[in-house]
Amino acid sequence: MKKTIYIIDAHAYIHRAYHALPVLTTSKGVAVNAVYGFLRLLIKILRDRKPDFLAICFDYPAPTFRHSLYPDYKANRKEIEPSLKEQIPLARKIVEEMGFPIYEKSGFEADDVIGTISVQAKKMGLKSVVVTGDKDSLQLINEDVSVYNEHKDILWDEQRVANEFG
Repeated sequence: MKKTIYIIDAHAYIHRAYHALPVLTTSKGVAVNAVYGFLRLLIKILRDRKPDFLAICFDYPAPTFRHSLYPDYKANRKEIEPSLKEQIPLARKIVEEMGFPIYEKSGFEADDVIGTISVQAKKMGLKSVVVTGDKDSLQLINEDVSVYNEHKDILWDEQRVANEFG
């Protein structure tokens, strides 16, 4: 049986946790609801899925190559809320303190990095499970790559995509 790498879309889950959980703060008033939700996801993946390897991908905090190609890329997207923005470094610090590798690259989004890791993992003989709720990631699916939506507890594989979308 092939070993499996779980590739986590950190920003997707931090963002989801931020909006899904009530505001939680430390005794000093620092918001931590997104961090708490993200940490719960990590622990759940480790406990329930027992991955052989883990990669945690973050968006790099700078414009991507898409912005160079199309200056209006994401121009209509709302600015990230300050409270959420402040929690991303806290989540990164926890990941680092837990000893897990963080993958990111200047000029690229986490989705790009996730796709690259899944291709490299396949070349190394590994199976990949991309952990995200982002349906764009379904295009990565092949015999060695699946997508796990933890929130809905759905594991997308080739058969499920074919059944759902034809």
